[in-house]
Amino acid sequence: MTETTRAENASSEEPHAPMPRAHMTPRYLLLIAVAWVVFHLIAAGSGMIGSHVLRSVHLCGAIVLTVLFQPLRPALRAADWAVIATAVSAGSYLVVHSDAILMSNWFLNPSVERALSGALFLALMECIRRALGWVFVGLVLAFLAYAIFGPYIPGVLGHRGLTADRLLFSFFLGAQGVTGMLVGISASVVALFLIFGELLNTSGAGQTFLNIALRIGGRLRGGAGMVAVIGSAFMGMINGSAVANVASTGVLTIPLMRRLGFSRNLSGAIESVASTGGQFMPPIMGPGAFLMAELLGISYLDVAAAALIPSTLFYIGLLFAVWLFAGKKGLQPIPVEMIPSRRIAYAPKAVLVLIVPIGVLVGLVIARFTVQYAVLWAIVIALLLFVAAQLSTVHEKGGGRLVVATIGRGIGKMSDQAARNVAYVGMIIAAAQLIVAIINLTGLGVTLSQIIVTLGQDMLVLSLILTMMVAILLGMGMPTPAAYAVAAAVLGPPLGRLGLELLEAHLFIYYFACLAAITPPVAAAVFAATAISRGQVLPTAGFAILLSLSLYLVPYLFVQNPVLLMQGAAANTVVAFVTGAIGVGLLTVSTVGYFETPISLAVRGVCFVAAMALLIPGALTDLAGFVIFAALLILHVRSRQSATSDAPVTKIAERSSGSVRRD
Repeated sequence: MTETTRAENASSEEPHAPMPRAHMTPRYLLLIAVAWVVFHLIAAGSGMIGSHVLRSVHLCGAIVLTVLFQPLRPALRAADWAVIATAVSAGSYLVVHSDAILMSNWFLNPSVERALSGALFLALMECIRRALGWVFVGLVLAFLAYAIFGPYIPGVLGHRGLTADRLLFSFFLGAQGVTGMLVGISASVVALFLIFGELLNTSGAGQTFLNIALRIGGRLRGGAGMVAVIGSAFMGMINGSAVANVASTGVLTIPLMRRLGFSRNLSGAIESVASTGGQFMPPIMGPGAFLMAELLGISYLDVAAAALIPSTLFYIGLLFAVWLFAGKKGLQPIPVEMIPSRRIAYAPKAVLVLIVPIGVLVGLVIARFTVQYAVLWAIVIALLLFVAAQLSTVHEKGGGRLVVATIGRGIGKMSDQAARNVAYVGMIIAAAQLIVAIINLTGLGVTLSQIIVTLGQDMLVLSLILTMMVAILLGMGMPTPAAYAVAAAVLGPPLGRLGLELLEAHLFIYYFACLAAITPPVAAAVFAATAISRGQVLPTAGFAILLSLSLYLVPYLFVQNPVLLMQGAAANTVVAFVTGAIGVGLLTVSTVGYFETPISLAVRGVCFVAAMALLIPGALTDLAGFVIFAALLILHVRSRQSATSDAPVTKIAERSSGSVRRD
């Protein structure tokens, strides 16, 4: 079995992975996928399609595509047609009666709308099952049961309950139902970024990422691990899914690490952690970051700026950990013959296809244009560059017709996978929308808020720990965008009442929703990585936690010290970053237990104390941490000098010993 096949199997078996790529998609389905992509581009570019209509078409189209991309076996094909007919009927009704629905507070045509609501719910559950697995269906049904049986639940979690009519209306016609705000964000923002990411992949930007990563990190100690970190961070910024990132880049990086001496478990851990980190690495963070900007009503640029220092600290720690592990295990750089030449890695055509669209996107966001406008123009530029690159090779490929066919195949391939990704994320967001609606309708959010606020009045750390646990727990059952959306609805308001700024609170929640991908017992990214590395899940997860230990601490740091989120004077931000970077480095040395030579448990303990002193905000703790760090550095330099001065004596003794043996 090839590594590519293993990755594809991992992706298709993993319940949180996007729909698998099809090698031979039928032509009619390609045409539907192209039309689906074009619809979202027209909706973003024209502004002529109302939000309710856009959301209705987006949701019901996602249901139809999920069925077409993941059909049942022929004996059950009638069920596929029933789901498609339900989605088309319900979507048409929502579009035709859009204005009346927006003006109404109750059913307009009760018998028809009840029937359509119930049928659409069943169709949506079936598509969620196909895209995400039974666990996600069970999660939605558990919240539905909570809504129905609330009066029978004792204690503070009980509520008055919701009638069947109330549930049916809220699901189909209500403002928090399947045409609610989260589905709107999926249709207007997330879909465009998924299209953009797939277009970059089709144009060869992914391979350019890896070539540049090989040039940057390949010559360093443990170069294969460095390449995995850099390449996966780049790709994670675009696709925003840890599991999908492992499946796409891991088939290249994990075998490379294995060939150059990394163990199965360590190579899988490096890839899974690096892929997870890409979701919060600016300038293009995962879909959850765009959800955050929309939910908070702020610019995406503000979110990206706030995430810059925490994500940089994380990757400093991860790269340093890989470098230390490489030294500890005697791993070497990548052989020169495996590193692409500068001419290949930085070929002008390849670099333009990569940099220009991303530059347009970031530039327009910085200029305070809307995210939709920025990503739409980035898509247009990426598409034009792709076509221009194909046309420039007209003579090499043997004529205009062949080039046109190549362009057509490329656009078809891009539309096929983009449609799969949009439909997959659509199912995620629709399910999250239902859960958030039930949380709001039952008052569960208010109840949990009161619990968290009560704990936080005595000690904020307790509330933060509870928030972390809930966010990770939700992230174990959901992909990151959905986990963040639900956790933000429940946990965001109480953290705000405890004095945290909304951006701080939501970033705290988002980071731990991301970390669920590498946190046992589910650890979806770890499972995907071990499917490629053929390692063991628990040891790989253990390495993953060890490599990302700094990330588990960083959210607590920026809550206690908001200057890490670019909030405050520039001088304070610089000091916080420097102390944070040194603290993360010392923490990494402490956990790995190596720095040029293995270090004793006592020295590791001292490094840990110094790291905590530097990471905890405060002038006194920073001073104490710097003093300990300076002392450790002086001792290390002296020990190296002592070892160097002893080396000649050792060599003379070895020569003498050798001469005696030869005699």
